[in-house]
Amino acid sequence: MSPYLGKVIFRGALVCLVVCSTPLGYAQDQAETESKPPIVIAVAGDTLPEPYWRPQNKIDTFMDGMRAEFARADLVFLNHEQPITSSKKATPFKDPALVKAKKDYILRATNPGIPQMLKDAGVGLVGLANNHMMDYMEAGLKDTQQYFQAAGLPFVGAGLKRDAERAFVFEKDCRRIALLAFSDVVPIGAKATETSPGIASAKNEQDLTVAIQAARKEADFVILMIHWGGQGSHQVLPRQRLLARLAIEAGCDVVMGMHPHVLQGIEYIGEKPVFYSLGNFAMASSVQAQRETVLVRLLFGQSKLEGVELVPVFASSDGAPQVAEGKQAAEILSGLDKLCWRFNSQIKGGRLEMGPVRESLKPKAARRPKSKSAPKGA
Repeated sequence: MSPYLGKVIFRGALVCLVVCSTPLGYAQDQAETESKPPIVIAVAGDTLPEPYWRPQNKIDTFMDGMRAEFARADLVFLNHEQPITSSKKATPFKDPALVKAKKDYILRATNPGIPQMLKDAGVGLVGLANNHMMDYMEAGLKDTQQYFQAAGLPFVGAGLKRDAERAFVFEKDCRRIALLAFSDVVPIGAKATETSPGIASAKNEQDLTVAIQAARKEADFVILMIHWGGQGSHQVLPRQRLLARLAIEAGCDVVMGMHPHVLQGIEYIGEKPVFYSLGNFAMASSVQAQRETVLVRLLFGQSKLEGVELVPVFASSDGAPQVAEGKQAAEILSGLDKLCWRFNSQIKGGRLEMGPVRESLKPKAARRPKSKSAPKGA
């Protein structure tokens, strides 16, 4: 098992040990009455620092536009969409005809400095459960894990065996938050098993629910990052809604969707938000919808999710993300709010709230964007 899977970060550990382990007395009474600031977990979408269809990015400055925003969070969690490896042994399980026709893609990055760049920018955890992590087979996954381990940047969602399904637990102020990553888009040979490496697969729904239930026993809150849905489409599929409900019923507090490469709507199941797709966070594209996203700030209080803040983000043509401002920021939030019309959520002042289903205002189905510079199989 990777030493980073299931690892707990302790912040203020001495205080936590004293207060949380004291059965009676002043320290505990004081802790119970004093209000503590919320724990802020920031979640970002699909990240691909090294696109093969463009000249290689200057990695050292790739995340500079997000450093200040990342610093406002206790933990930043994003999906890393490509393995990092020098291996040339690509998966034989993807149809060569589809790859040649650019209807499917085999992706990799070769710069071993990517994990350190992400960590230096403020990223604290990466999800590896996606449809490209096994594009260069076991060697590609092992290289990727070793580079992240060398940088001291934890990961979830992929492993040498079923450890891929384990949660990472973040702890601060006596509160524990478990974070998992799964994929419902699983190429042949990509699933982690008892005897083979791979990604955490949601194809067997019981595997997903068991992992969530196990995480729930270890933590006060559970966040699931999941790769699912249709690429290039703003429309939420029935399969996404089914898995979202299963995840919430199993114990998730928040579900964060990846993979469609564009934003999708947000739904509350009970009081638990489901972000069906955060779109691309950092990925080169000439399609504007594939460059618009939000950084989601989850504010966890003592016993519940107290708030959700949305920071509009726009990526440059080479994929480098930056906080959007002014008219551009307003348009991103307004566009996402329109995608929520068919659901019970709304966006006001950069915050997500429960709201009425505005079905009568439902926008027309968005057409699937086409772009040679932004492969829809990414």
